[in-house]
Amino acid sequence: MYNGAECLLLPPVPVSTFIKAADAVTRNNANWIPPHGSGALYLCPLLFGSGEELGVKASNEAIFCIYCSPVGNYFKGGLKAIKLQAVKGYSRAAPGGSGSVKAGGNYAPAFLVQKKVWERGYDEALFLDAVSGEAIEEAGASDFFAVYPNNTIITPPLSSGTILPGVTRSSIIELAQNECGCTVLEKPLRISDLHGVVEVFCCGTGASITPVGSVNVHHGENEVDEKEPLNFVFGDGTNAGLVNKRLYQMLLDIQMGNGGNDALHKKYGKWVHIVKPIEEDDGSE
Repeated sequence: MYNGAECLLLPPVPVSTFIKAADAVTRNNANWIPPHGSGALYLCPLLFGSGEELGVKASNEAIFCIYCSPVGNYFKGGLKAIKLQAVKGYSRAAPGGSGSVKAGGNYAPAFLVQKKVWERGYDEALFLDAVSGEAIEEAGASDFFAVYPNNTIITPPLSSGTILPGVTRSSIIELAQNECGCTVLEKPLRISDLHGVVEVFCCGTGASITPVGSVNVHHGENEVDEKEPLNFVFGDGTNAGLVNKRLYQMLLDIQMGNGGNDALHKKYGKWVHIVKPIEEDDGSE
């Protein structure tokens, strides 16, 4: 949000104010938190211009708020693999734009292509770059990771300026390197590079870590391609791979405080922010 505010000329919210607001929303909506293991209370911070001007310019006033809602899994079916479809001729962001910040305007333009992908029987759209139309960027609102047989993981780089630098993304990179012995490379990943990949997963705040069973390539509404449609299947196309399962369980254990791995909690305890509940009124003054 801080980077997005600077990019869109909104007043950045101080970190201390942000944390105080998130704590207050969580405490006052504690009754809406789902039972342990069945979901989470999703917090959605929002910062928007609220000035009275009608001109096309930055607002001189802004409102910061946080709303929340109990949620289940982002993709239904638990740790079952989803199907992605890449659509040629469409991209969600271009170099030099605002694709690397969390702005509402980055989501709405993807709604139409997502609707068409769902109608064709896929779970989410896989977005390709605007320059070549071949490089993978994001899977819906999630980051994309490909695992190769030699325990090398490739994820698209942030250097393009079109991918959101998510917290879950950086957490997965750190866990994969430090706990799974994987080599993680942040470099361009083209559709053709999916040959030989053994696992694919996407990650995000809502999606957590979700396995991808297949990637199909659609050539757009106005393009005619005489080649056979490209369809990549990873593993058995249905279940999560070993690396995916291990990363998912570690991240879940850290987030939920699950027992059985004290060393993991001690090492990554800095990732966890504990919200103290509102003390019950005991009737004393």
